[in-house]
Amino acid sequence: MWHFCVRSFHRFNAVARSSLPTGNENVWDAMYKRGIPRTLDEMSLMLGERVDSPPNSRLLKIAIVGVPNCGKSTLINSLVGRKVCSVSSKVHTTEVSARAVHNVESTQMVFLDTPGLVTPQEVSKHSLNRSLLREAEISLHEADVMAVIHDVSNKYTCNSLHPRVLRLLALYPTTPSILILNKVDLVKHKQRLLDITRIITEGIVGGNRSHVEKKKDVPLSKEKLLRKTKKTLQSVETSTEDKLKKKGNTLVTGQIGLPRDISQISEQDVMEGKVRLTEQEINAFIENRTGWPLFEEVFMVSALSSLGVDDLQDFFYHKAYEAPWIFSSQMLTDQNPQDIALMTVREKFLDAFKNEIPYNLKFTVEHWDLSEEEILYITIQIGCKRQGLARFIIGSGGKSVIPIAQDAEQDLRNTFCNEVKLRLNVVYDPTLKRK
Repeated sequence: MWHFCVRSFHRFNAVARSSLPTGNENVWDAMYKRGIPRTLDEMSLMLGERVDSPPNSRLLKIAIVGVPNCGKSTLINSLVGRKVCSVSSKVHTTEVSARAVHNVESTQMVFLDTPGLVTPQEVSKHSLNRSLLREAEISLHEADVMAVIHDVSNKYTCNSLHPRVLRLLALYPTTPSILILNKVDLVKHKQRLLDITRIITEGIVGGNRSHVEKKKDVPLSKEKLLRKTKKTLQSVETSTEDKLKKKGNTLVTGQIGLPRDISQISEQDVMEGKVRLTEQEINAFIENRTGWPLFEEVFMVSALSSLGVDDLQDFFYHKAYEAPWIFSSQMLTDQNPQDIALMTVREKFLDAFKNEIPYNLKFTVEHWDLSEEEILYITIQIGCKRQGLARFIIGSGGKSVIPIAQDAEQDLRNTFCNEVKLRLNVVYDPTLKRK
């Protein structure tokens, strides 16, 4: 076993220090002032405490979904007003679903930050956990609203929703959904945003024909919705039938276990959730689609600069319904503090190194201790499968890894509102396996 240690001890900056509790407060009040637990024991206390729902309490659970690197975590941080989710310019920064909580008066909004929608091929390429394939679906089971984030700054993908996003919308058609066009500040010609909106919504928002189609806002009946995509369904019927015939199957309607004629499935029934489509039928249903006609609202935002975020937050506030809160009024997230530290360090490695290097590292917590002096000591091991890779990450005299440790340590101080001493152990161990 060969390893290199980096320990970072720096002065606690004024912003983080001002958030620290004073010595006159008891431990319980201090813990809740932070909003994020520092240890597993504090986390158990916060999650186990009786929720203090105010009179006439209201609740809304929002699942934030989208492809990798579209700005999901950045948007949640902006909505909450504090960094609770890791953010990086690289894809697949978020590896596990996390809840972030924001309270306004008697209303609690719970944001479900899901990992970017991935394919099995991407899981293999980036050495990701296979559970990512189903994380978004699990979150949608408990969500009241599905918020689809779409990156309009990418000229190659801005004109269509990703098939995996369309798949989720087809799986949960009765869950209210909204479209959030992100990174609008990077679009030079703003008229382009209206064109993208028309394409992504199929010209329909909230059941009305969108004004960007230059037509009157006439309610669109479900019969018209059916006619609108019937050609799409018919166009895939022939190809679907040919594929099934090659396998010795025939198209039979209404018999359990046998494929149905996709052209005979009413879009109205699909949109109302009366028909549960198989994976094959979903693929046929969305094959020629670029958008979705059931979005209730469209928002144009820049999550990084918080442009348009107030309007989005106001929508969620008025969408909430009467129900008890599910988290304490002072709790900001249900994330494990050790997971927060691991994701923070991983985020810094993703930004510091190019290509696939960070995806081939394994991050584990070696030591976690909150001292009597209220200093949080954290040691994280970065495992490498090759000795040359470990040396490259460390750099000559630690010049590569030391800035990462310093940056991560400062982020953790601001996150936990507490003094943090972070130590990174870069380890070469050929026995390490990919996740």
